[in-house]
This record gives sequence, C-alpha cells and structure tokens, in this order.
Amino acid sequence: MKKNNHLKESLEERKRKKQEKNMLKIIVLSVILLGVLLIALNFRAIIAPFEGIGQKINRSGTNAGFPVKIPANAGYSIEPFDNGFMLLSETYVYTYGEDGGFNYAHQHGYSAPKIAVGDKRILVFDDNGRKFSFLGRNGQLYEKESEERIVYGAVGRNNEKVAIVFRSAIHSNILEIYDDKGDWKYRRRFTDENIMQLVFTASDNDVIVTTIGFDSWIQTATVRRLDTLSENESVKWEVPLPDNTLPFAIHVRGNNVFVLCEDSLTVIDLSVGNVIGSYVFNGVLADFAFSESDSEVACVILTGDYTSGTMNMISLNRKAELNQVIPVPTTATQVEIGDKAGNIAVLEPNAIALYSFDKTASEEPEILELNEEYSKFIYMGEQILLLGYDSVVKAKDEATESEYNQPESEND
Repeated sequence: MKKNNHLKESLEERKRKKQEKNMLKIIVLSVILLGVLLIALNFRAIIAPFEGIGQKINRSGTNAGFPVKIPANAGYSIEPFDNGFMLLSETYVYTYGEDGGFNYAHQHGYSAPKIAVGDKRILVFDDNGRKFSFLGRNGQLYEKESEERIVYGAVGRNNEKVAIVFRSAIHSNILEIYDDKGDWKYRRRFTDENIMQLVFTASDNDVIVTTIGFDSWIQTATVRRLDTLSENESVKWEVPLPDNTLPFAIHVRGNNVFVLCEDSLTVIDLSVGNVIGSYVFNGVLADFAFSESDSEVACVILTGDYTSGTMNMISLNRKAELNQVIPVPTTATQVEIGDKAGNIAVLEPNAIALYSFDKTASEEPEILELNEEYSKFIYMGEQILLLGYDSVVKAKDEATESEYNQPESEND
C-alpha cells in the first residue's frame, strides 16, 4: 500500500512539474508575442532616429561628388529632397545627398509617373492609374492601390500625410488623405467640381483646394479651406474667384494663401479667408515660382507676349503688390527664387541670369554662361543644380564667367 501511495505521489509531482513547465513556456511565448506586437505598432517611431544612417554611410563612399552621372534620358524630373535632390525617370525614383552621393533607387513601375515632394517624403503616383507609393529617406514606406483613377497628389508640410485626388464614375472628384502608415484619415466628395490644386496648411490638419465647375455654362473657380479632422466635411472658408478664371498653382506661406491663375495672382488671409490683394498681368504665363521665406519677393512670374516678341519677369510681394517688371530674353524657360542665395534665377538655353532681390530693372544681372543646354535647374540651399541629358552638375562648376560682367578697363 505504501508503495502504491508513493507511486501516486510521484506521478502527481511529475504532472505538476510538467504543468509548471508548460505555463512557463506560455508566459515566455506571450511576452515575446507582446514585444513583437509593440514593435509592429510603434515601428515608425522606433526607426525614426535611425532614418538617414544608411544614406550617411553611403555618402562617404567613392561615388559621391558632382557631376552626377545618370542614365541618358530626356524625361527626368528633378526636385530638392532631404537637403539633397531626387530624380524621377520613367521607371525609377533616385535620391541623392547634398554632396551628390547616391542614396537609393526605387522602381515604381508606373506607366505615367508623377511626383509630389516634401522635405523628407516623396509621393509618386500613376497619373490616371490606380497605384501610389509613399517614400521616405531610405525607401518605400508603403504602396496602395485604389479602385478609382488618380489625378492629383500632394505631400503634407510635416511629411506625415498625403492627399490623393481620384476621378470617380459617380463623383467628379474624391479627395482622400492617408497618414505615413497608409491608414485612411479623411474623405470628401466633389459632385459638380474638379480639384485643380491642393496644399496642406502648416499643421497638416487643414488643406486649401482650388476647384473649377460650371454654372449656367459659365466656368466658376473657388478656393476653400477644408478641416480634415471634421467628420462632416467642414469648410472653414470659401472664396470665389472671377468667372472664367483658371487656377494654375496654390501656395501657403505664413498666414498668406497665394493663388496663381492664368492672368492674375490673388492673396488670401489663411485665418479668415479675406482677400488681401490681387495683381492682374498681361501676356501668356510661361513659368512661376514662390518663395519659401518671409522676404518681400513672394512670387515671380515669367510672362510672354509672343506677338511683340517680348518676355517679362514680374516680381510681387506678399500682398500681391508689384515690386518690379524686368525684361528678359524670350528664350527664357524657367524662373526660381533662391531664398538662401538672396536672388532670382532665370534659365536661358546657355545661361542663367541672377537677379538680386533689391536690384532694379535698370541694373544688369549676373550672368552664368553655360557650356551646354540644360532642361531644368533647382536650388539646393545656395547652390544651383542643373539637369542635363545624362548628368546633374553644379552651375558654378559648369559656368564660365561672362565678359559682360567683367569690370571695365580704366583705358576704355
């Protein structure tokens, strides 16, 4: 009997120890699963301090430096990005550091790629297609596919949101906003209007949109500030533009909203929607640029009168008041404002003309003569980068000093 009791106690002891061991395994596995879940939920926050490490390591490599050689392609787009620049081709997005060092390439695979670029994020979408990707400093954050076709996109000022405008069979346009994880945050449907442009305000909680529609066969244009945190599609203010006006661009700086149309610039108070000022110009709009600083040069416009064979550069302040009108060559194709450089640059086929903010129309610009033609340029800080057929170069390296700007000899 004692032996049977001892055996029974031994079996119960083994059973207890086995249960304890299984319970320990369950606890350990639960802790591991909880840790994985916490990492997954906070992945963006965890890796944020490490963003850019890969590109910093790469920038110290032997491939850094200008000129930056690129595959020969006439269809590149170039934009400033993350203190450096990025290129969009028919198949790839390339990013580079400020010293010309290559960071990464992302193959988008879109048939008609378009981009919207923020300081630290890139939105690339298939124009009239159904896919879009959100890229960070080290590569793709996510890609989404929709049932509707994409017609427009924008990146938030804080690099955490994207706005996508779709064309719908039921509605003229549908506006949707996603965060940096790809989660849907906002939707607004437009029944009888089409969105032309969109820009986020500084907080990324509101967006400013321009739309066009028709009322009794008359084209109407409207500017609205939308509250994207509201569930009832709240409109904070609405400003109608003159009939038959076509908006070309929209820009927010401080408390001013700049709306550029085909023949006018209107400035609206961001807070209350009052019109601060407007300027009407003549000629055909050829190019434009907005300032990212609080300087008095808020917007510059290139307008051409092709019947008389003239082109002008128009400089306007933050109230849409005229600073100056400067004649430029009719071969000019692009204008940009160099806030850090303190000048305005105009691209001609074989030269760049630099106009100081405080120069008058009677003063001659500084001329950077170029050895070949370039299709586009950007400001990267104080530097000007030129996009060629198979390279990106610094303007100061490519330019030769013009005899036009040489000081006159005392004997002349």
